[in-house]
Amino acid sequence: MTGVTFKGRLGNQLFQLYFLIYLRRNNPRKFIFFVNPHHAYLTKYFDLGTYRNLVLGSKLYSVFTRYLPIVLPFKEVYIQNFVAPREIKPENFTIYNGYFQTDWYLKHTPGNYTIKIKQKYIDRFNQEFGELFAQNKTIVVHIRRTDYMTYGKRDISLPIGYFQKRLAEVENLDSYKVLFVSDDIEFVKASFENKPNYIFSVNDEITDFQIIQNADIAIISNSSFAWWAAYLSEKNNKVIAPKNWMAFRIGREHPRGVMTDKFTWVEVEGN
Repeated sequence: MTGVTFKGRLGNQLFQLYFLIYLRRNNPRKFIFFVNPHHAYLTKYFDLGTYRNLVLGSKLYSVFTRYLPIVLPFKEVYIQNFVAPREIKPENFTIYNGYFQTDWYLKHTPGNYTIKIKQKYIDRFNQEFGELFAQNKTIVVHIRRTDYMTYGKRDISLPIGYFQKRLAEVENLDSYKVLFVSDDIEFVKASFENKPNYIFSVNDEITDFQIIQNADIAIISNSSFAWWAAYLSEKNNKVIAPKNWMAFRIGREHPRGVMTDKFTWVEVEGN
């Protein structure tokens, strides 16, 4: 009997989901569960399969798993993200706590496990953006600021010049529709020219997720939300991401293993 903790928002919850799937698929005889499924909102947007949709959306299951660590002698193990991911053999009466921000666990999971955005959100996206993406080559620039500017009392937001330079490096830029997605869109508007092919977009999170997911070229910030949106793309997309991710200022990958070989990793200059 082994637990995994949900923590953080959508992107982090996806990493934790795939970590749990990794443990389950490699240890099919063990009971492995989320200790706080009430914290997750993955089932709001994603079809996770019949069983997981049912249990993660069940109040009864939530009560059961929340009380297990209270009535039984569980110990908590924190998986540090400053060491490289490695094989984990789950121990009984153990709760694994961490962010698991890597595709190492996904790559070491037997069989295929894929999640899909619920059809109603796909339909809504297609109604609003389907024609734009079908008829144009697209670049999506994802810029996260707000909470990143005081994250743990430090600024981990990427300098705006990073995005400006990455965009300027794209050949034949004027032949693309360029969509900007941000939690500070007014700042972004003030930082880029107002070109005919530029679109400054304001949407809910699952629409922004699909905008990034459907880009031909995605220039992303160091955000787990953007990481997953780009990673789950079914297109032959190019993803440009900041080298070393959270620790771009000190030149050391953090979290270890986050730099998937699916992305193109570029130094952040002038930070």
